[in-house]
Amino acid sequence: MNLYLQFVLRYLNPISKRNSFSSSASLLAIAGLSIGVFALILTMSIIRGFELTLEKKISSIDGLFRIQNIFGELVDERDKLDSTLISKNLNIDINRYVRGSAIIRKGNLSEGILIEGVNKLPNNSYFDVPDKFIGDKLIIGKSLFTNLGLKIGDRVIISPIEKNNNSYNIKFNSIEIGGIFNSGMPEYDKTLAYVSLEKAKTIFNIDKYISGFIINSSYLSFKDSGQISDYVKYPLYIESWKDRHQIIFDWIKVQRLPIIIIFGLIALVGIVNILGTISMIINEKSRQIGILMAQGMRKENIRKIFLLYGGVIGFFGCSIGSLFSYLFIKLQNKYKFITLPEDIYFMDHIPVKFDFNIFILIFIISIFISFISSIFPTKTIFRIEASKVLIQE
Repeated sequence: MNLYLQFVLRYLNPISKRNSFSSSASLLAIAGLSIGVFALILTMSIIRGFELTLEKKISSIDGLFRIQNIFGELVDERDKLDSTLISKNLNIDINRYVRGSAIIRKGNLSEGILIEGVNKLPNNSYFDVPDKFIGDKLIIGKSLFTNLGLKIGDRVIISPIEKNNNSYNIKFNSIEIGGIFNSGMPEYDKTLAYVSLEKAKTIFNIDKYISGFIINSSYLSFKDSGQISDYVKYPLYIESWKDRHQIIFDWIKVQRLPIIIIFGLIALVGIVNILGTISMIINEKSRQIGILMAQGMRKENIRKIFLLYGGVIGFFGCSIGSLFSYLFIKLQNKYKFITLPEDIYFMDHIPVKFDFNIFILIFIISIFISFISSIFPTKTIFRIEASKVLIQE
């Protein structure tokens, strides 16, 4: 076994009574660094989990892109823009939609809602209904369903809110509740309702017009709008789900840096503990250092022992902290034991996403800084004189 490593393992040995102080201080330094690395990896994983969960929910409901009129006017479906885009082999799924404001009434209760008419539900995992609409039934959010005290099969009255609406010319539509959806986002669950595309045209009294097109794709991201925008002519424009909800993600981005700094300082405290631990151990082992010098070992080689010592503490601290963070992430994703109020955070539990790249980055940086921090206290070795130390002992 390497001579330097033999010394390191001897100082770390918690069984030896002669090394009780050095081993205890080393274990505390490892524990401190483990907590710091655990906190930092977990923080990064939670931030990334929040982002991915919001991205998935919003893009699932809104679609990857929407094409609509820049002035908010209706789009003539006879333009057949969807057929044009499909013919370009862009690997997209495009659907027409109609969206408008309306009042929903049940008895003496009423709420303002947005009705969206589509031929296919955006994400079937949120919906307690078949993939395709059946007849003229209405699908509403769980929060709205509860607020109005509805049951599946109840009939409600829908009256559209139109421009220059005349109270004597309001059209009332009786529609059966066919199902509910629960996205976990109050913005949608309290205000959004779905009907078939043709039923939406009937409600808003439009025949050959639509609000626009919803585009989804397994091959494109929100950054790839340029591949489609070349075929979208004024006054139409294309907008991604990220563009419509930019404020939310800007807020997350603003919060990320101070959070990382705060939890990074916890890891830094653990590294400072290593520096202090090595300084105390060098002072404690000054007699042994003097003996090694008297036997002919160079000070540079003695320094390598304590540099390796700091590196080993850093390695074990980072490994234990990383392991516990990985286990916590797995357990939280499986059992969801840390919950959140869904009406505030858009999700009912803390989402954590294990990012291997972030994991490796934090691991390597922590070990590197641990090794570098060992350089400063080991400089005192060059000030130790073997004769004076041995005389004092």
